[in-house]
Amino acid sequence: MNEVLHTLTGIDLREVNMFPNSVHEEILQNVMVLLKTRRGTVPLDRELGLENDFIDDPLPRGMMRFALFALETIQDYEPRVEVTEIDFTPRPDSAMDGRLYPRVKVRILDEYIA
Repeated sequence: MNEVLHTLTGIDLREVNMFPNSVHEEILQNVMVLLKTRRGTVPLDRELGLENDFIDDPLPRGMMRFALFALETIQDYEPRVEVTEIDFTPRPDSAMDGRLYPRVKVRILDEYIA
């Protein structure tokens, strides 16, 4: 069993690589795109991405709703990974601004490991 966990954070601003070097890189990039896409903004797939109506919710409720939306979206669109944990962290350089950033840990399923 592959026990390598990959942590993807909301402050990770990687550009999309149209020619990923490996299946591993492709899978992680797909998860990042899912987490950063607002549902309803992709013309041919309006269901792709996350709902964002949780943004003004009280913190505990907003965190729970984000985690639920993220888990469902990743399971639906990227079945090659298993979400192992979703938590939140303040941005290191501005910890006092009250904003939290998601941190999603995933494990690539064994059959997709090169």
